[in-house]
Amino acid sequence: MSNNTPGDSPETVRCAQLQKLSQEHRAGLAFAEGLALIAAEGSDREVAAAAESVWMYNDLELEAHLQHEEQTILGPLVALHPEHLSLCIRLGQEHGYIRTLVEEMVHGSVRANLADFARVLIDHTLLEDEHLFPLVESLFSPAQLDVIAGFQPLRRVAPMAVTVTGARVESQDGNWRGLLATHLEAMGSSGGGIVLLPRFQPEFVREMADHLGLGFFDFQQEVMRDLGTQADRIDLEELNQTLLNAAQHGGFVCHNVEALLCVKTESERRAWLTRFCDTAWPNPILLPIAVFQADAPGDSPRVCDLS
Repeated sequence: MSNNTPGDSPETVRCAQLQKLSQEHRAGLAFAEGLALIAAEGSDREVAAAAESVWMYNDLELEAHLQHEEQTILGPLVALHPEHLSLCIRLGQEHGYIRTLVEEMVHGSVRANLADFARVLIDHTLLEDEHLFPLVESLFSPAQLDVIAGFQPLRRVAPMAVTVTGARVESQDGNWRGLLATHLEAMGSSGGGIVLLPRFQPEFVREMADHLGLGFFDFQQEVMRDLGTQADRIDLEELNQTLLNAAQHGGFVCHNVEALLCVKTESERRAWLTRFCDTAWPNPILLPIAVFQADAPGDSPRVCDLS
């Protein structure tokens, strides 16, 4: 990591295919610096407004940016250059942590959460600028670089309308309730189902579980968090055993499995998601997928597309 602050760092000229991501990094750094100043010196009203701006930034840019890097950079880097696995694991963990910080922005001390989000976003962005992007430019083929340049967020649609009230995020579009209820009924009393979401929205996943009368299991918080830096090395067979153990006690929605899937290869993700749908779990398990929608089995009746 450089000892320069973001404002002091000279602007690095990237190859044409990385220009969009690089521009988003510069905008993100400027945004995070502003958040840090508000968290340190702003009024309570300014802090509350800044927290809402984080939600908007996540909806309009950040989540798509994280998906862009995960699908076109981290995935190929893990598959083709395993000597850089530790860096990919660290960046994948930080992506998960950034999403968690967005989720928890209005819980507890909003000022402290705002400061944490700004700090993590700055450190993470500089790490990618100084270590990840140079690797991409030196290791990726022209065809791989073109894939980065041509990326479009999967099934990108206008964000679901939400109202932020204190610590609660309420959906203003109830059509999903009927779709999910029908999907769960068709699944029966056992087995796995995948729910494709247009974007990462943890509060919506909780609301989904509540509406369907299912338990809520956050894989990242309940399993990966306790394992620290070794969390992303969990084998997919271990994931299966965790789901099987949890399903013995009733049906549930399993949130944040993508925190583990993001450091697996595309072929591993595809095979596991197909197997998940084909497994006769003792009680129904719903698996929300927002990032790796393209890896879900497209012809399976156990996939519900809410996007």
